[in-house]
Amino acid sequence: MKKLWKNKVWRAVLIIGAVLLIIGIGFAAHHGADPIEANVVTVKPKTLTVKLPENGILSLPQTASIAAQATGNVLRVYAREGQRVQRGELLMKLDDRLLVTQVATDQAAVAQAQAGLTSAQARLQADINAKKEGQISGGLGASSIGLSGASQLVQAEQTLNNARRATNTAKEVYDADQALYKINGLPRQQLDRDKAAYDEAVANLSAAQRQYDLLKQQLHETGGQLDTQIEADRAAVASAQAQVFSAATGEQYHAQQLADTEVRAPFDGVIQTVGTTPSALASGPTSLSVGDSITPGQALFTIAGAGPMVVKAQVDEQDIINVKIGQHVIISGEDFPGRSLSGTVARIAAVVVQQNTAGTSAKNVETTISLDKTYPFLRAGMSCDVDIITGKASHALVVPLSAVFDDAGKHYVYVVKDKKAHKVEVSKGLASDTEVVITRGLAEKDVVASSNIKQLKEGAPMKTTEATPAPNASGSPSASGG
Repeated sequence: MKKLWKNKVWRAVLIIGAVLLIIGIGFAAHHGADPIEANVVTVKPKTLTVKLPENGILSLPQTASIAAQATGNVLRVYAREGQRVQRGELLMKLDDRLLVTQVATDQAAVAQAQAGLTSAQARLQADINAKKEGQISGGLGASSIGLSGASQLVQAEQTLNNARRATNTAKEVYDADQALYKINGLPRQQLDRDKAAYDEAVANLSAAQRQYDLLKQQLHETGGQLDTQIEADRAAVASAQAQVFSAATGEQYHAQQLADTEVRAPFDGVIQTVGTTPSALASGPTSLSVGDSITPGQALFTIAGAGPMVVKAQVDEQDIINVKIGQHVIISGEDFPGRSLSGTVARIAAVVVQQNTAGTSAKNVETTISLDKTYPFLRAGMSCDVDIITGKASHALVVPLSAVFDDAGKHYVYVVKDKKAHKVEVSKGLASDTEVVITRGLAEKDVVASSNIKQLKEGAPMKTTEATPAPNASGSPSASGG
């Protein structure tokens, strides 16, 4: 009895456990899994600005030392220290009287050499034409009336052919008359006249043959003479060309020296210093003045470019792909606290320069940034911070980078609706280190999970907290909202 009672107790316990299990499963099915806690952001239009932070050094827009290019004595000094000048403005004039005379002499030599070249070229062309037309020297035949040798030879050949035909005709007549005379069919006088006509035709044929042979021989001899003359003409042309080149080179050299007697400003700027010369009284150098002797290479002026200053920034070679001419730049610095200056990327160096500092090696590209206006408190050599605006998207739908995940090569976010997660495919646009523009897949006021993404799945219940925007990090590309 005792054993039977124990069995009944165990069966009761199992039945009660099964009932409780079924109730628990039903409760869980009814109430679902525990919600996943996650931060969320509400999507709304904003401006995403991507900045590339770099260090820079302020400098004058352009500086140059103006050196003498010619020898001479100072005739006049037009510029003084501190004077603002424009590009091309005359700063100093050297004595140029000897050079003016020399250039005039050179120009006359060039004109004479050019005339000689023109004459030589004309002779060469005339002889080439004579060879082409077959002209002959002397006054034979029709050459006296201006016919070319080739034309005379054609005419002589026509005369020879006519003489041959006339001779053949006269011979046929004479042979026929001889047959008639033998049978007393023709008087003696007629036979004699036909014989005289035939003899005259033979004589004319012989003369025409001699004339044709003579012209042909003379054309051959004249052609050889013209070949020799043409070669001599070509040598004369080459010599004349060399004379023209030599004269022109001398004229250009002295003309450049003459131009160099005028010292002009290479760009708009301010004269910083005027060159000096040793004092005759040994009291130290004095500024250049009228009469002082100048030699090539001697410093005459230093000039600083006018206009706003520039910033030289060293951009890492891996970041330079994002930098473009014309991009907006924000400049700040400890030497001018509380001020934010505006500039523009003006130049990007064509080469990468390796810099070794403090045991590290970096490859940078020098990027020049022009300030938009002049600031009187800036000085060359000041250090500054620059933020190059490499991208900007206005009125865009932006979410944290942490909200986007990839699956099978596509981009997704979890949109929270009715306290549940829903997987939505999206397309990404401009991105910074912390945020990204969503160009497709989201709408304004959508709520997107920004944390615990790996724990979420389609339909998962969620407990959400609105995320607080984090401040931008410094020292690396960042985004600023607007």
